[in-house]
Amino acid sequence: MNLSDPRRYGNGSVQPLAQLGEGGDGARLQREVSAAVAAGHDDDIRAAYAAVGSGAAYRRLWEAVAAAVDAPPAGAAVITRVFAMPWLIVCGTRAAATLPCVLSDVGELVRVMEQAGALGANRNLGFANALCAVETLEQVPPSALRAWNTGGGARDCPPSPIVLTPGDESLHVRFLLGAAVSPLEAPGIAETAAHIGAWGIKATGVVTKQLAQPGVDVLPVPRPPAGIMKAAYAGRRAGLEAAFNLFLSNTLRRFRVKVGDANLILSTHEGGELRATLYSPLDEGLTEGYRWPLHPLDDLAEIVASMADFARECRVLDIATVPGVLPDLTSTGAVLFPTTAEGGARH
Repeated sequence: MNLSDPRRYGNGSVQPLAQLGEGGDGARLQREVSAAVAAGHDDDIRAAYAAVGSGAAYRRLWEAVAAAVDAPPAGAAVITRVFAMPWLIVCGTRAAATLPCVLSDVGELVRVMEQAGALGANRNLGFANALCAVETLEQVPPSALRAWNTGGGARDCPPSPIVLTPGDESLHVRFLLGAAVSPLEAPGIAETAAHIGAWGIKATGVVTKQLAQPGVDVLPVPRPPAGIMKAAYAGRRAGLEAAFNLFLSNTLRRFRVKVGDANLILSTHEGGELRATLYSPLDEGLTEGYRWPLHPLDDLAEIVASMADFARECRVLDIATVPGVLPDLTSTGAVLFPTTAEGGARH
């Protein structure tokens, strides 16, 4: 199910870190990136992201930055690991409401994880009480993230409230920041808490209770904790996939009540988006679309395959892809969701 990649890498500038990301000397790339992070050269890192000419080079550079941010201080026997835990929060409401995204007792969540054996040697562990948005984490420069892991700089991130409208059923991604002190050689929280099945259900119960409001249905689902950069990307990716699944299942239900089965078209668009269009050949006015903004790290083929697999599980029989990169908007200025796949392929 090949689709044209709508992302554009490289701005034509020559940047030393970007050139290392394009090449094969991974050890030198890591040394130079680590030095840039330690020296606070965040502008150079941003310039390198903009200059790399491919998705593979972007990933090499990004992974080097993440490794530099999370590297333990030289000579330390006991270290502090700062991490983030993504939460996918599904909400439904019958009236307008706002979830402040502030937990009243984060110690209860720590106790649940400890009882499940998810902390390992991370005995001195704490969470912030604010659930923040992915944009908040992505705006923190690498040098500041590095300082968080080496004991410098404030680690506070403000909560990102969830505003709900009447009849709304939606999915939101929020992150809970934490810090764990452990011996250098001991597994970090990203390893000890990787198995969500051991603690996820009880953790969901804790957070559900603390987010609860009258008239609002809330289902928070945790994802494995990780270093800030890795957690931010993983949470973004998981949230978009879960939101697509919610969109597809709910929209198919409405279509089937009205006209029967729907067709699905997958297409890519200028501006770097992947889109899914559900339409009915029996009703030209019945069209719904989902927009997936592609991150530079995203594997387009893997995402398209996962969308198609879920559609098949939902008994969508007609799935088509459109060749080329389509415009962002129609001639009237509306967001383009194609209902024909001329020159495309059916799967």
